[in-house]
Amino acid sequence: MPELPEVEVICRGLEPLVVGKAIVSAGCSGHRLRSFQGDLAGWNLGGQKVQAIGRRSKHLVLVLSQTMLGLHLGMSGQLIWRPRKAGMASHTHAWLCFSGHRLDYVDPRRFGDLKRLARPANVSTEDLIDGLMQGRWDNWLSPGPLGAEPLSEGFSPDLLYKASRGVQQAIKPWLMRGHVVVGVGNIYASEALHAAGIHPSRPAGRVARERYERLALEIQSQLSAAIRAGGSTLRDFRSAHGEPGDYALAHKVYDQEGKPCKRCGRPVRRLMQAQRSSFFCSGCQR
Repeated sequence: MPELPEVEVICRGLEPLVVGKAIVSAGCSGHRLRSFQGDLAGWNLGGQKVQAIGRRSKHLVLVLSQTMLGLHLGMSGQLIWRPRKAGMASHTHAWLCFSGHRLDYVDPRRFGDLKRLARPANVSTEDLIDGLMQGRWDNWLSPGPLGAEPLSEGFSPDLLYKASRGVQQAIKPWLMRGHVVVGVGNIYASEALHAAGIHPSRPAGRVARERYERLALEIQSQLSAAIRAGGSTLRDFRSAHGEPGDYALAHKVYDQEGKPCKRCGRPVRRLMQAQRSSFFCSGCQR
């Protein structure tokens, strides 16, 4: 947590709050994150205006007047919009102050990240955001390749089918690697595979094209429904306004071990894959 829907909810929630506003000042706690060294010296954020906010996979990017900020929320990160005079919550590692309000980056487990990104010269704000979603700036955000956005035109059943040929890895951890399709984390991989009737341990290369057609539709359906519901709050996730998401109420198998499958009535089971819990129904998923 948070996964793609939760990051998209935060992105959409922040857009009307920060775009067009100038940063008055910025600060940090001094604690390190994944690559962030706990120091904003030389970043010169004060006085810069937020021109746009965009998302790529689970990364958020704030496009500023002169530079850009890349944010990753890790497993427990939150971006919370507060009155400027409000007290700091525990584990607040960085903040941007605006006139009257403050945007706080809170991360109890410190698996997230904050990066200053060079803004390319002679590239408009619109082209930067468009290029972000198309993967043209992936090398700024990730040391490894990022796959297609599941809610974009670049994602298709054919993409999954062709990339999976010859792959012996189980389909659930293969989906979660992010090199073919991004943002399908533990929750939504479990839910989409259940809806598509595919066992999480089935080798990705042994899933037929027809079943990938169903899976691609279910991935898009699950992610879209989660975004509409404000994401899934299990423990830490909150929107930019501090509100929990409601999609956990719609989960069919995730975190439902021992409960009856809503489709066939058999108990939902759990297994460990790549150090993560996978939830499935042995009756519905083959």
